[in-house]
Amino acid sequence: QTLRDSELAHAIPAKELRTIERRGTAVRFDAGRQAMREDTIGRECMMVISGSFAVERGGECIAVLQPGMVMGEVALLTGRPRNATVTALEESLVYAYSRGEFTSLLHECPQLAAIIRDDVEARSPAA
Repeated sequence: QTLRDSELAHAIPAKELRTIERRGTAVRFDAGRQAMREDTIGRECMMVISGSFAVERGGECIAVLQPGMVMGEVALLTGRPRNATVTALEESLVYAYSRGEFTSLLHECPQLAAIIRDDVEARSPAA
């Protein structure tokens, strides 16, 4: 599966999908390579293009990320350290976005922004 086959690609306009692709920096991860580590400072976020990633918190797998899913966005949106470790389960490709690129992406892609914010809100503990 790839980004174009993902649920995200079917949920946002083609124009936003092209912006996601144009703005991202492609980064490959071999199986077993960490993309992010829990309790570190977040300087970028990534969108899975192909492959899959395990999300672990406190050593326990809490989710598997597939194409179209974003990782690292919580740290960028909240300013808090990373809340999980993310490791490639297979050879995988992501688009990486710096904090500034991510902010621009959210402004240019309102439907993507709404999906990301709803997802972050749903995963955040109640205040």
